[in-house]
Amino acid sequence: MSHERRRRHLKILELVATRPLRTQEELAEALGQEGWEVTQSSVSRDIAALGLIKSDGIYLRPASAHIREIGDPNQRRIAESLLSVETAGDALLVLHTPPGEAQRVGSALDLLAWPEVVGTIGGDDTIFVATRNASAQTRIVKHLRGLMDGAA
Repeated sequence: MSHERRRRHLKILELVATRPLRTQEELAEALGQEGWEVTQSSVSRDIAALGLIKSDGIYLRPASAHIREIGDPNQRRIAESLLSVETAGDALLVLHTPPGEAQRVGSALDLLAWPEVVGTIGGDDTIFVATRNASAQTRIVKHLRGLMDGAA
């Protein structure tokens, strides 16, 4: 996937997480307001690629459907807000959230006190997670992606 397409997908995930979008046209218009030139057909392909679902007529990330089933409130907070997980080097993760959510997710990670996590630094929509080593990084990535995908 191209870097530009990945950035657009992150923007789409952010948009559906922060406002009710009911149609592909509304999503295309919201992207246009954010500076993205897209067609309805490219938005349709993006929706399919991201696996977005509709609930009560509003586009949602697929993870949104399983959130009620997560018992731990800190894991639920992460599942609600996490948009992406990327590795950076052997022991660092970069997490993306909607604007204003990074502190909540970072705090939830800290409260979970997973032994693989050394610490977190959260900004507005990005969190750096330091892990103990490469194998710890792999375990945390798997767990976080599981929360995002509903497999936790």
